Formats: sequence, structure tokens, C-alpha cells
Amino acid sequence: MRIYSIFSSIDGEVNAHHQGRLTTFIRFAGCNFYENPCSYCDTGYAQHPESGVEMSVGEVMEKVGNLPANKVTITGGEPLYQAEALYNLTKTLYFKNYYVSVETNGSKPIQGHGVGCWIMDYKLPSSGMKSRMMWENFEFLTAKNFVKFVVMDRGDYEKALEVMIEMKGRNCHTGFAFSPVFQVLDPNLLIKWLYEDGVPDVIVNLQLHKFAGLREGR
Repeated sequence: MRIYSIFSSIDGEVNAHHQGRLTTFIRFAGCNFYENPCSYCDTGYAQHPESGVEMSVGEVMEKVGNLPANKVTITGGEPLYQAEALYNLTKTLYFKNYYVSVETNGSKPIQGHGVGCWIMDYKLPSSGMKSRMMWENFEFLTAKNFVKFVVMDRGDYEKALEVMIEMKGRNCHTGFAFSPVFQVLDPNLLIKWLYEDGVPDVIVNLQLHKFAGLREGR
């Protein structure tokens, strides 16, 4: 598998194992959007399929084992760009009793693949990737998973509300998180909209690692 980086930080994004938890990040290299990335992509350095280095499951586990956290977050790039490697790695992590969450962009199939906690994006209009979403993915999510809407503006927010209502109507039993684009949409404005519209059962995802000024170790 091609890995861009493995490093220690806090889990700044929403997940079933708690936001702000100390975690080991495994950043997969390569993304299926690399030729035309999301407008707000903040990991462009890891998007190309030839970025990073080739590593075996054993090599990854050795490096993870030398870091202190018992929680692992797998991100990218897009982890499902290397689906077989992802599933082999998560099985090994479970066997070693790590808590695992996987962040994915919502455009690659997950049916039949249990990897722990999925944090799955639904790409809104400002991303430029709304047409790439696989609706069937969202029907496989459970209560321990999350759908994350990255919101840039009022149009994104209104679309997120519409999609959330439709997902609930399709029996998508998952958590929902609204994440303002960092330094673009004021979180206070997003919170104001949610209160004014009386939106229940939503988590405002503020990317704590960015507010803390933590940088990825590469």
C-alpha cells in the first residue's frame, strides 16, 4: 500500500471514539479526485497516486506500535482508493485491539466492508463533487458512523439540510456533522443558522486540530 505519513496528533474530526482524543494518523496516498480535487481540499500533497511510499501491513504496524495512542484514524487522500489494503490493515489493527475510524469521501463503495467507524463525506455544491456521491453507501451506515457535511456557504447549508432529511427518510441510522470550511465560514454563523432553523441532533464539527495549531508530522 502507498502511505503518505504516519504521525501522532489529536483526532480533530467527529468520530465514534470522541473528538479531541489522542490518536495515530495513517494517511493513505492517492485520491480518486486527484485530477480535479474538491475546492477546499487541504491535503493536496497526498492526493496523487504516486505520492508517499510503499509499505507493507507489517511495516505500518511496526510504526504504529512505536507511537503511544491506542486509537488510529485512517485518512487520505482517499483510503478506499486502496480498498484491499485498507481492509487488510483494519483487520490487523482490530486484532491488535486498536480503536479505528476511517475518513472517506463518499464516492467509493463500502457495502460488506466493516472497518469500524466510518466518517463519510457528503460533498455539497461548493466542493464541485456533488455528482460523485454514491447514495447507496449512506444506506449501509449505522449509529456508530457519521455523515459529515463540509459547509462553505448558505447554499451548502440548505443543501445539507435537504440531504439529511432525505437520508433519514431512507432509514440512514447515523450521526450527522456540519463542518464549516476552516477560515471561510464563521462557525458562529453556522451555529446561528442551526438554532434559527431548529435543527436537532446535529454535531458542529470544528476541526479541533486546526484551532489548536497542530501540524502534521511528515
